[in-house]
Amino acid sequence: MRTVPPALPFAIAAMLLVSALLVTAVAWPQAALAVLPAAVALLLAMLFYEAPLLAVLLLAGSYGLALDVQLELLAGGGGSAGAVGSAVVKTIPFGVAAMLCLRYGVARGINWPFLAFALMAVASLVVLPIGRVSTPAEMVRSFIGSAAPFVLAFAAAPRSLWSALCKAVVAVPLISAAGGLLTGLVGVYPAFDLNWRFQGLHSPPFLAGFCTTAIFAATLEYLRGFRTRWLVLGGAALAVLLATQARAPLIVVALFLLMVVLLSDRHTFPLKRKVDLAMGGLLPALLLLGPLLVFAADRLLGGGDVNLSGRDVIWPYFVEAIERRPVFGYGLGAGKLIVDPEDPQIRLIRSNAAHNEYLRLAVDGGIVGAGLVFGAIIAWVWGGTRRAAPADRLVLRCALLGALIHAAFDNTLIATTSVIQYGWFAAALARARLERREAGPGGALRDALRGRSA
Repeated sequence: MRTVPPALPFAIAAMLLVSALLVTAVAWPQAALAVLPAAVALLLAMLFYEAPLLAVLLLAGSYGLALDVQLELLAGGGGSAGAVGSAVVKTIPFGVAAMLCLRYGVARGINWPFLAFALMAVASLVVLPIGRVSTPAEMVRSFIGSAAPFVLAFAAAPRSLWSALCKAVVAVPLISAAGGLLTGLVGVYPAFDLNWRFQGLHSPPFLAGFCTTAIFAATLEYLRGFRTRWLVLGGAALAVLLATQARAPLIVVALFLLMVVLLSDRHTFPLKRKVDLAMGGLLPALLLLGPLLVFAADRLLGGGDVNLSGRDVIWPYFVEAIERRPVFGYGLGAGKLIVDPEDPQIRLIRSNAAHNEYLRLAVDGGIVGAGLVFGAIIAWVWGGTRRAAPADRLVLRCALLGALIHAAFDNTLIATTSVIQYGWFAAALARARLERREAGPGGALRDALRGRSA
C-alpha cells in the first residue's frame, strides 16, 4: 500500500492558497492587499505545522536577531514603538505553543507558573482596586508578557524537538553578537553602547541575559555527553557576557558553575572531566579572555565607586508601595505605574523598571502573589527534576537557583530574555520526562509502535 508523503498535503494547500491569491489580485487588487497579511500568516502556520523544527529556528532566530529592537528602529524609536516590538516577540511563543498543541496534543503535567499568573490576574480583577493604578488593558498586557515564558510547557512534542530547542538557545546570544559586529561595521546599529559596553543587536543587559541562559544550556549539553563543542560554545557565550560588562549575570553564572562543580558526583561529572575542563578549557580561555577581563574590570569592580546602577534609587519607591499594600498589592501590571517617569531621580537613571522581580511582583500581587509565583516556579522545576537523570537534575536545579538569585537584580520574568530562559527550562524538563518514560518498562516497544504509526 502506497503512503502519501508528509509534505504533499502542505504543498497542495500552499499551491491552492497561492493560486487563490493570484486570482484575487487580478480580479480585486484592493481585496488582495487586505487579505495578504492573513494569507501569509496562514501559510507560515501551515509550514510550521508540517515542519515543527522550523518553529524552533523561528523562536531562536527572532530573539537572536533582536526582532523587537529592529521593529522599534523601523518605527522610529520611542517608548510606544519599543512596546510594540516587545509585544510582537512575546506573541511568538504563544504561536509556537499553539502549533505544537494542535500537532502533538497538550502536555499532561500542570503548568504551575502559568496557573500562578492566571490567579494573580483573576485576583487583580476581583480583589484589587485595579482601576486606581492600572487599567484592564495594562493588566492584560502584563499578563501576556508574564505568561509568555511558560506557554511552551503546555505542549506535548517529541523528544527530538525539545532537544533541538535546548540546543538552539545556546545560539541566541552568539547570533546577536555576530549580527551586532556586522551592523556596527556597516553603521546600521552600533555594536557598543555609549559606555562602550558590547550590546550586539540588543542592549548590554538583554544580551547578558541571553548569555546566562546559553551558558546554562551549554553546561547541560556538555554533561550529557562531554562533547567539546559545548565547551567551545559555552566559552563563546561567556566571552560575550564579559564584553557586556553586566555584573549581576556574570555573578550568577560564576555561582552556577561553582555549584555544578561542587555538587556533582564522580558519575555525573568525573574528576577527569573537571581536570580536562580546567587544563584544556579554563586556562586557555583565561589567556584568550584576558583582554576582555581588563576591558570589563573597571565596571565589574566598580572603579573605586561601587554603585547599583540606579537600583538604589528605584528600589525605595517599590518598598514604600509594598509597605502601603503588603498583602495583595495593587494589581497585575501596576509595577511600572507606581513610579512617576517625570520624577527628577527617575529621569536621571532613565528607567522606571524595578530591576528586581521580587519587588515588582510584590507591588503587583503583594507578598501573597509574589510568593505564589516564585513558589510555582520552584515547584515546577524542582518537582519536574525529581526523577530526571542526574546530570539534568543537577544542572536544572543549579540553574533554577541562579535564576532566583538573578531575579533580585534584573527583570528576569517580564523581559524578552525570560522567554528564552524559561522556554529552555520547559524544553529541558519535557526532554527529561520523555527520556525517563522511554527508559522505563516497555519503552522500546512504545518507540517501535510509535515509529510504525508515524
